[in-house]
Amino acid sequence: MSYILYSYPDCASHVVRMVLEELGATYRDENVDMRADAHHSDEFLRLNPRGMVPVLADLETGATLSETGAILAYLAERSGRLAPPITAPEARAIFLQWLYFISNTLHADAQVQYYTERYVGDELAEESRAVIHQRMRGHFAMIEASLADRGGDWLLGGDLSVCDFYLGGCARWSLIAPRHAPLEPEAVTSHPHLNSLLERLEARESVVRAFAAEGTERSSYFRAPVRSRHTRVAAH
Repeated sequence: MSYILYSYPDCASHVVRMVLEELGATYRDENVDMRADAHHSDEFLRLNPRGMVPVLADLETGATLSETGAILAYLAERSGRLAPPITAPEARAIFLQWLYFISNTLHADAQVQYYTERYVGDELAEESRAVIHQRMRGHFAMIEASLADRGGDWLLGGDLSVCDFYLGGCARWSLIAPRHAPLEPEAVTSHPHLNSLLERLEARESVVRAFAAEGTERSSYFRAPVRSRHTRVAAH
């Protein structure tokens, strides 16, 4: 399998990069320089009219797709890894439930947390952040309860999945990325099962390689990263 990943450091494309590294897939990185407004170029808008990364092009099938959750599901299906097969309907149902929750709720709320002004305007931004912070705390508490109930090292139980990488990315953005008021670390670290999952995830070689590829010298979900001069933190 061979791909092109259209990316920008520490955006949602980082999640896709971690999964590509975990799969050992061959891929070429195409940096979409958002500082130079490259995500609004005619060339990139032909790939994704929304002007957002990630975009993944599959050089073998000719498929090109955007949306983080869709890309993760596609990679899992193409590789036959990191997701239960459709022949295991109960496990597959749980996988789809978590994938859509992370995509539609956790990631969506993390974006509101980061770009609050875009959603409510400047006048209501500060008041709204308190609401979105409470929502994020509630999401992490719910995940903790599920992890404690289900058992195992990962969100689906005993098997690592694309959901774990996606969860890791959302936790990171919520804790370190928002420009005005990131969540307090205790929003995650006070949950032992969730905290252990993230520590286990960031120790994986695939995750270490993904951070290194983006110019971040060490992986960390709870502390601001060490960045090269070409890297900024942003959630898209």
